[in-house]
Amino acid sequence: MKEILCVEDKYAKYANFKKRVLLKAQEDIEKHTDIRFTFEEISEFSRSVEKLVFTIHKNKKTVIDSDNTNEDPENENENGLQNKWHDEIKAFGVSQSVLENQILNEFEEEFIKQTLKFCKDYFKTNIVKQKSGFFLKSLQNGYYKQEIESLSKKNQKKKNIGQQESKQTELEKQKNLAKKQRAEELRAKFLTPELIEEIIQEQKASNVFMYNVINKSYQQGIVNPFLEGLIDKKLLEEFGDN
Repeated sequence: MKEILCVEDKYAKYANFKKRVLLKAQEDIEKHTDIRFTFEEISEFSRSVEKLVFTIHKNKKTVIDSDNTNEDPENENENGLQNKWHDEIKAFGVSQSVLENQILNEFEEEFIKQTLKFCKDYFKTNIVKQKSGFFLKSLQNGYYKQEIESLSKKNQKKKNIGQQESKQTELEKQKNLAKKQRAEELRAKFLTPELIEEIIQEQKASNVFMYNVINKSYQQGIVNPFLEGLIDKKLLEEFGDN
């Protein structure tokens, strides 16, 4: 449990852990949220507490934060995301004062976030007793500076490619729309049953299967999408410049 709460290197005695973590969390959660919890200490084989059983209850107390009553949902969401990575840093043992007055003032936000990510990955496979000190040195000495710069270049490259693809896609859409509009104009001027028959017969010479499909549909009074495409292509090729 101490590992989950990122305090495995603190509170060697359970009494201290209970007082400073469990009871404090119990008080804060009940005060600021719509739930509360109780816990039962279990000792099966010794006098020491071996297990904790938590029970979650609905908080009867209505929680109202007057400062956030009229807050914009978008701002609330941004604040929530910001508080999340702030809390992750504080979970290393970094105080609120150091976070606000030192880290946030001295380093750019993106650099802090990326350093945080690399440190979290490092802690997964390495035992570090003083996570707060390691994190601060990572920022100050730029332990992951090269990796962050490389990642930033890759992300920028992906972003540029995405923008180019998006621009190309938009140009293709505009081009196809213009062709469709031009084809509609040409249909009104030049499309005749004789031209449709000509197009169908051209398919007979080049693609017997498609000829049978479109001819059968046309004989039933249906112009299927494939035939429509052939008609537009024919009109644009022969009359597009008119």
